[in-house]
Amino acid sequence: MTLSTTFQTKQDTFVTIATETTVGTIAANDATRINMPVTDYSFDNPFKHSLMEAPKRTGQTGATLSDQMVKWNKHDRMFEVSMTFMATADSLNRVCLNLFEDGVNELKVLGSMPTTVKLTDGESNALPVTITIENAHHTGTDVSFISCLCNSLSISGNINDNAGVYLCTATFVTGYIPTLADKSYSGGTETTVADQTAYFNIHDLTTSTLDGEDVLVYGFDVTITKDVNRIGFDSSANFKPTGYAMGDISVTGNITVKRDGESVSAIDNEAGMALILDDGTFKIQGDKVFVGETGISMDDDGWKDTIPLVFTYNSANVTNALIEIHTA
Repeated sequence: MTLSTTFQTKQDTFVTIATETTVGTIAANDATRINMPVTDYSFDNPFKHSLMEAPKRTGQTGATLSDQMVKWNKHDRMFEVSMTFMATADSLNRVCLNLFEDGVNELKVLGSMPTTVKLTDGESNALPVTITIENAHHTGTDVSFISCLCNSLSISGNINDNAGVYLCTATFVTGYIPTLADKSYSGGTETTVADQTAYFNIHDLTTSTLDGEDVLVYGFDVTITKDVNRIGFDSSANFKPTGYAMGDISVTGNITVKRDGESVSAIDNEAGMALILDDGTFKIQGDKVFVGETGISMDDDGWKDTIPLVFTYNSANVTNALIEIHTA
């Protein structure tokens, strides 16, 4: 046989997130969807599995493995898709809708969340999404990851990186085996990459306060995570899950600011405090943010404080928000 001359590149693709209607069923061709403005992405091998070995025998019959003592493990596998993308209103709204079920400005993680705590295979539900990566299979066909749930979203910006553009990284998981076939989306509502031309940028910040103190921000990151676990399996149907269980939501972050009287005053507070990063359109706000042990960077361009953050909600009411993300 001769060596194949085919090859693959990331430039020859789109990454599409499409809304499903039934858990475990790929999104329809006319599903509401968005082409994500990705800068990078990765996904698990569609043939993902782990190898399990039985205990080796003892005695004179040989302490080795036979072909009956090794098995592909499929019952607990979770496929992962990760994407890094430019922060736009459409891209953030769509990912947050899947992560914590709020996709309309203002995006809020509430003390009462998660709203949905379980999903069952076959039930009607628009929370899961199909993620299709065009031309991702080695044959040139598409790979679609079915009934994905986001379990992590990070938003970061730095004055010295990426021209100040905020980048987001979202990780999705699914217990369903991917579909290896062309997905011909058409009709319905589609948001293209060309529709997303306004990128949020740290250079546009007009308000940056911590505990009411004005701080000069060099960079920040915020991460929202949610536990997603698969439940059960059907060995007669590619070991698809019985469903999913969703659990804890956490919001953490870091902010790097110029070390001065304002920053020192802000971090000398044991109670929850307010954080506001606002450019008039994009805004991150936490009303009860606790600060961890601050690190000091003694840089040539000035000393800086890097402040760890834990976002909480005001315990007066579970409908209060841990974090608000404004995209408009």
